[in-house]
Amino acid sequence: MTLALLGAGSLGSVLAARLAQGGAEVVLVADGAHAERLHRGLQVEGLTQFREALAVQSTPEGCDWLLLCTKSWQLEPLLPRLEAWGVPVVACQNGLLAVEMLAEALGAENVAGFVTGLGAALRPDGSVLHTGGGYAVLGAAVGAPTAALRRLRNAFAAGGIEASLTSDLQSELWLKAIANNAINPIAALAGVPNGALREGALRERARAACREGTAVAATLEIALPGDAWARALEIMERTAENRCSMLQDLEARRPTEIDAITGAIVRRGRRTGVATPVSEALLRTVREREARS
Repeated sequence: MTLALLGAGSLGSVLAARLAQGGAEVVLVADGAHAERLHRGLQVEGLTQFREALAVQSTPEGCDWLLLCTKSWQLEPLLPRLEAWGVPVVACQNGLLAVEMLAEALGAENVAGFVTGLGAALRPDGSVLHTGGGYAVLGAAVGAPTAALRRLRNAFAAGGIEASLTSDLQSELWLKAIANNAINPIAALAGVPNGALREGALRERARAACREGTAVAATLEIALPGDAWARALEIMERTAENRCSMLQDLEARRPTEIDAITGAIVRRGRRTGVATPVSEALLRTVREREARS
């Protein structure tokens, strides 16, 4: 199986490393200065140990899947290129927007989603630290997993990532988004690793945000595949030392994924008449911090 990956940041680097270690042919999609950096090789440490230069090309031509590991806010400008390339896409972004946008642009039959609690951090020198394990789920944008998706699941398993398959990707995306909403903006604004949210006032705020997301999902008749607060606590435990991606983005003065996570929950709450005051405050405050960057 030949797999392309666009967005070799923290998560993307870990996935590329594990897939390559499992025997898949992995191609990193990049051009310009980014391609030059990738030609020097990926360096992943921590739970994954990998130092190797993988193939780099400007398109995913000849690949079975394109794993899209960019940030959610980077997706819209990429859509014309993704359409032109014509390779089935696996959305690996946080939040509730990516699969929906891709399915509309490419056709739902050409889109899948990868949902994970894996923790990783990009270091200043460009290397990646794989800090926490976690669950992983693969699913088609609509319907049951295809034979091609099952082969992709096997490629992940060969690299030590045991991903389950789902016929209800939306429910998995919602469960993760609710857990992310309970962790990422709170940890980011407090400037603390995920594990700090397990106690005290931060825990109570996280639990309140989790309750709001769960209420919105219930109103939309989303059948969550598990308890959202239990999932959030599991992520906090497994990635206790990890500084979440939103915190890393604020510290680096980069845009965050707040709109795809918290913003999506707040907007759906407004449409359905579900109050989300804690989430609205988190959304507003993170946007204010972004504006000052």
